[in-house]
Amino acid sequence: MRTHMRDQIQPIAEQLQTLPNQLTAARIVLLPILWALALLKLPILLGVGMIISFATDVLDGYVARRLGQVSAFGSKLDSLADNLLIPSGLVWLWLLRPEVYRDHVMVWAISIVLYLASLLVGVLKFRRFANLHLQSKRIGSIAMYLFVSLAFIANQYNPPLFYLAMGMFILSSAEGLLLQLICSQVDEHMGSILFVLRRRIAH
Repeated sequence: MRTHMRDQIQPIAEQLQTLPNQLTAARIVLLPILWALALLKLPILLGVGMIISFATDVLDGYVARRLGQVSAFGSKLDSLADNLLIPSGLVWLWLLRPEVYRDHVMVWAISIVLYLASLLVGVLKFRRFANLHLQSKRIGSIAMYLFVSLAFIANQYNPPLFYLAMGMFILSSAEGLLLQLICSQVDEHMGSILFVLRRRIAH
């Protein structure tokens, strides 16, 4: 049994030796520190920590492409980090900036239902969380990181940035949900539902 465990751990250790995966792993390692800052009610430090987290999110993909180190493991690790950080960020926002929820109850209800539905369909239909790297998700992640980080640092939130972040979050969740419903299998590099529909029309 120890040999079997060692055989499973060794490939992971080898994957974590690459710089892009180390950057992604740093985002996961940073998560408990961010939770501690949120629970200690230190919003400015939490905002700075989220900016650092965002920087690693941008850099890991860029470095992977530049160094030719794009891998399935790195893609899954990146999605794991996102799926841990997004719900965490929503909880931190509730703890430190509850007015963001009170002022926009319907927007939050729609976004959370779509996000959870997308995750649930992936688990039920494909036995895993969908690992979709959509263009809308990429833009939404940038807007969400900026909105949440600035809300913590500035001690208030920016309404236009809120609507941009939530609009892209709702769009990406709806797009991911629809892709999983209409496709018999999902490719993490689909990019957009428009590309999928275009390929179907072409064939």
